[in-house]
Amino acid sequence: MNMTETTMADGIAIIRLDRPKVLNAINEAMVDEIEDALDRFEEDAAVRALVIIGTGRAFCVGSDLKEGGGDPDARIARMHRLMLRLIAYPKVSVAAFNGLALGGGLEIGMACTFRVAAPDARLGLPEVTHALMPAYGGTQLLPRLVGVGRALHMALTGEMIDAARAEAIGLVNGVAEDVQAAAVALADRCSRGGRAAQSEIRRAMLGGLDLPLSEGLALEAEGASRVAASEEAQAAVAAFAVRH
Repeated sequence: MNMTETTMADGIAIIRLDRPKVLNAINEAMVDEIEDALDRFEEDAAVRALVIIGTGRAFCVGSDLKEGGGDPDARIARMHRLMLRLIAYPKVSVAAFNGLALGGGLEIGMACTFRVAAPDARLGLPEVTHALMPAYGGTQLLPRLVGVGRALHMALTGEMIDAARAEAIGLVNGVAEDVQAAAVALADRCSRGGRAAQSEIRRAMLGGLDLPLSEGLALEAEGASRVAASEEAQAAVAAFAVRH
């Protein structure tokens, strides 16, 4: 039985988390399928960007606690690899929070390039209410998005926030009734520029966050040099010169 469903239209791939009876809780099979989809879409030149969304009333509520067992350290290490891959993925990714996005579900979304939420979506890191802690990247990703104070409040209280609040604090980039359409539109808009430029912009911004300014500027300069030397940039400059 598949844990996800994948489709593609007009260059935008959609990964749908598809375990609605358990609110799309994460299990090993689901992670296998997400990784396989990322492999396929990365190699497919027709795919410009991807959207991740859930089936039913949840995006994803985190780990399936009923499928416990196994080595927790190995599970955390695997999820960390998935988060790092999403963050560094060469194509734009958008999480479409169609409903509940809790724990590991929110963490998957935070690893994407952008996030869009439905008006009735609820987001949170409730692990502390189960005497646990966020372990799939939440303690590192959330403060980078919303600031340390807000991140600590969410993680230490386990409280959920609504979509409007999530947008106000910068956790999501927008709120839309048709969250899938909004996510696809955002993915489309942000993936129509030069691919080399998009990749280097993300590399410079994300890679420079923890660097001194001088080193961040050096990272930017290196990226700009690579982009300028790319075939698509040279073709665009030549076309501009002809038009003007």
